[in-house]
Formats: sequence, C-alpha cells, structure tokens
Amino acid sequence: MTYQIEIFPKLGSTNEYLRELACSGAPEGTVIIAREQTAGKGRWGRSWTSSWGGAWFSILLRPPIPVEQASCIAMLIAVSLAQALRERWGLGVGVKWPNDLYVPHPHSLSLGGAGVKYHKLGGILLELSSRAHTIEWLIAGIGVNVNNELPKETRIPATSLARELGKPVSLGEFFEIALWAMAQSYERFLSEGFDFVRTYWQELSVLPKRIAILTDTKSKIEAKVLGLGRSGTLVVRTPEGVRELASEDVMLCQL
Repeated sequence: MTYQIEIFPKLGSTNEYLRELACSGAPEGTVIIAREQTAGKGRWGRSWTSSWGGAWFSILLRPPIPVEQASCIAMLIAVSLAQALRERWGLGVGVKWPNDLYVPHPHSLSLGGAGVKYHKLGGILLELSSRAHTIEWLIAGIGVNVNNELPKETRIPATSLARELGKPVSLGEFFEIALWAMAQSYERFLSEGFDFVRTYWQELSVLPKRIAILTDTKSKIEAKVLGLGRSGTLVVRTPEGVRELASEDVMLCQL
C-alpha cells in the first residue's frame, strides 16, 4: 500500500477531514496527520484530548471485505502498532479489545496477572461507508500519546511514549515505524486472511480471563474470555451462554 500523506498544524478532527476526501473519491492510503486536534473523538462520542506532541492521524482504506468484517481492521491496526512499539522501544505494549493500546504500570507487575494495572497509550476509532454489505471506504482514526501533555481526568490513567521511556520520541520516527507496520499487516491480511492477527492477539491481549462487559444500555455482565472470533469479535461465555461481542464496551477488571 502506497501512502499519500497530508500534515496540518491543527484540525478539528482528522477523521472528519478525511471523511470528506473519502466521499470525493480519495485513494486508499490517504493519510491525514494533525499536530493538534480541537475536536477529537473516541468511542461512544467521548472527547479525545489531542494536544501538541502526540500522534493524531487517520488512514483511508478500501478493503474488499464484507462490512461484517470491519472489526478485523481495528484489531489488525492495534496488533501491528503494539508489535512495532515493542520491537522499536522495548515497551510491553498490549491490546485491549477492541481498540486500545495499554502499557502495564511498573509498580503493579509484582502482583501477578490479575493484579496488573494498565495505563492507556492510545486508541483507534473506525468509521465506514458501505453498500450492499460491502465496504466502500473505511477510516481508521488513530491517537497515540507520544510527547504530548497527558489528560488529567480520564477513566483509565493515561501514559505516553515519552513518559514510559523517560525521554522525548521523534514523531517522524514514530510515524515511519507505525505506518510501515500497518501497511505490512494490511497487505498480509488481504492476501492471507485474519488468522495471523488472531494468533498475535492472543500474545498481546491485556484482558484477564474474567471480565465485566458494560453494554450500550449501561448494564454490566460478567463473562469469561474465550478468544477472538474470525470477524474480530470477542468470544465470551456469560451466564446466558456463549456470545460474540461486536461493539460492547469491555471494562478491564478482574471479577
């Protein structure tokens, strides 16, 4: 995949800007980078603080896959980013289904798997347009804390590459590594399918064996994690039986 990159000092939202380009026929691989976003959004419409120094960008894809497999792209991006950051900077970056990058808090590692606490490094937000069950375009909005000032009031404590490494990180190097990793994984996905992503996810997932699911109705359900489905869904066992979660908000907590 060949990238066509545009960089802006400031945008309201890279996703919104790229959406206009996508509807006008922009090619796959178009990338919009903003040094700062003033109206960044996460899942469920939550505000995403996007101050100067972070990596705020959106990528346009036109994958020839059914719309039901769109979640595969979010997992593919999360896994490829986690692997790339691990390899380059030696950080224990993990993936929280469906779209977040987490780093373990160093003071909690001695507590063992169930007691490990995590700080959020970044997240991914997908938007798409489809026709006849086929994706016309898909935009992956990606935000990673690199050198930026961290938000204070968040559900999950935030961290950044600079904080974890104890020194600033070159944004140019970050983008070079991240974009290359995502392109390699995306091309492999188109040629081989999703199985390799599922395998890597098993190694990178930060979900404990038992979790709490916060549904869109704000009710909480206890569940046991069984694995990742072939469409990027999270397969769990609940008191009512086995379910595949497509969009529920999974709370990272031990029951």
